[in-house]
Amino acid sequence: MLKEDARMLRPANHHDDVYGRGYQVFPVTIDGGLFKLAVINIMGRVYISTLNCPFRTAHKLAEKLKKETNLILIDMHGEATAEKIAFGWYMDGKASAVIGTHTHVQTADERILPGGTAYITDVGMTGGFDGVIGGNKEASIARFYYQTPHKTDVASGEVKLNAVVVNIDLQTGKSLGIKRLFEPAWK
Repeated sequence: MLKEDARMLRPANHHDDVYGRGYQVFPVTIDGGLFKLAVINIMGRVYISTLNCPFRTAHKLAEKLKKETNLILIDMHGEATAEKIAFGWYMDGKASAVIGTHTHVQTADERILPGGTAYITDVGMTGGFDGVIGGNKEASIARFYYQTPHKTDVASGEVKLNAVVVNIDLQTGKSLGIKRLFEPAWK
């Protein structure tokens, strides 16, 4: 599927012989006009050191894609908060938005960086919140308590949606706003 479906992205900084694409340019309709939105998937290296440098890879891709569109969104998938924040600062002005993913916990640091890049360390997750980062809480507790593997099923109970809405100037590609969504809100 990664080899054939252009909608599926894998980390752009993965090795060249890995199936799939690390970025794609998608047509989007906004206010009746047709625009191109480039989406880059990049993965951090903290705890995953065998990947190519996410900073160099994303910078090179953003320069290439700027020839086709100013609208560039980067999904920075990483474990370490510090790596994602450093990456956001590095890509400021080179991309419209850097949206962190992976830790499943939405951070409250959404902002527009000085160069016009919308940023959030982690957008969060969509799924069952009556558990541990989307997994069954009993199995997660047992894994930490006993220090042994336990099969984790998807958490049941209340489902919530985490997301961000980014407002991008269509001409410059600079972000004008970013708003965090957490729906439905806690009762």
